[in-house]
Amino acid sequence: MLELTATQYRKIQDAMSAPKQAVILAAGLGSRLAKTSDDIKPLKLVGGMSLIQRNIQHLADCGIEEVVIVTGYHADILERSLRRDCKDIPVKLTFVFNPEFRKSNGISVLAAKKAIRGNFILTMADHIFDPEMLEHAASTIPPKNGAILCVDYKLDEVFDMDDATKVLVQNGKVANIGKKIPNYNAVDTGLFICTKSLFSALDNARAKSQNDDCSLSEGIATLMKSGTMAVQDIGELQWQDVDDDMMLHQAESMVATLDAIPVHAIA
Repeated sequence: MLELTATQYRKIQDAMSAPKQAVILAAGLGSRLAKTSDDIKPLKLVGGMSLIQRNIQHLADCGIEEVVIVTGYHADILERSLRRDCKDIPVKLTFVFNPEFRKSNGISVLAAKKAIRGNFILTMADHIFDPEMLEHAASTIPPKNGAILCVDYKLDEVFDMDDATKVLVQNGKVANIGKKIPNYNAVDTGLFICTKSLFSALDNARAKSQNDDCSLSEGIATLMKSGTMAVQDIGELQWQDVDDDMMLHQAESMVATLDAIPVHAIA
C-alpha cells in the first residue's frame, strides 16, 4: 500500500479545504484616486480605517490565518504602515513585492504564487465588501482545479458600470468576461475563491501574450475554457470598487450603513 508523506497529505487536505489564506493585490499606482506621488490608494481612509486595513480586519474575523499582500508602488511605505496599523489584528501578514507592478494585475497575482499553499481568497486593496461576502468566501471550497468569482446581478445598482468588469454567466459558470463585452448579465465584484490552478492559467495566458503580460481576466478566461470557472451570486449584499473621489464618497456611505448594523445581525 502506498503511504502518503506528511507533506503530501497536507497538500491534499489544503486542496479539499475552505481557504485559510487570502491574497490582496496592492501593487498598482491608483492614479485616479491618489493624486500625488506621496498618495497611496490602499491607505485611503473610509470610515476611519484604510481601505486595505478594513479588508484585512474582516478577513481575520472570518478565520483567515494569513493574508499575502502583493506590493509594488510605494511598497516600503505600505508595508510599514500596515505592520503598524494591523499589529492587533490576529492574522499573519506576508508581503510579496512585484517589481513589474506597472504591468497588468495578473502579474501581481503570479507574484503571490510561492506563498500560497492551498485554496485561497483573492481580492483587491481598493474594494469595500459587506463582511458577509467575506464570510461566505471563507467557508466556500472552490471547484477542483478551478475558481469561483463572486458576481453581482444587481446591474441597476452598480455605481460605475462603464468601468465595471462585465460577466456573462451561463449555467452557473463564467461564459465571458471583460470590460467591453457586448452581452453580460452580471458584474465582477473583485472577490474570488481560488485553487492554485489559477496560477497555471495565468502562466499560460502570459506565455501566449505578445508583451510578457497578462490580466486576471485573461487567467479567468483560461479557466472558463476548461469549464472550471464558477460563480457565486452575492444576492442583496453590497460592495464597492474605489477608483476615484466619487467612488470614495459612495464607499463612505456604504460603510456608514454597514457599520451601523449590529454584529449579530450579520453573523
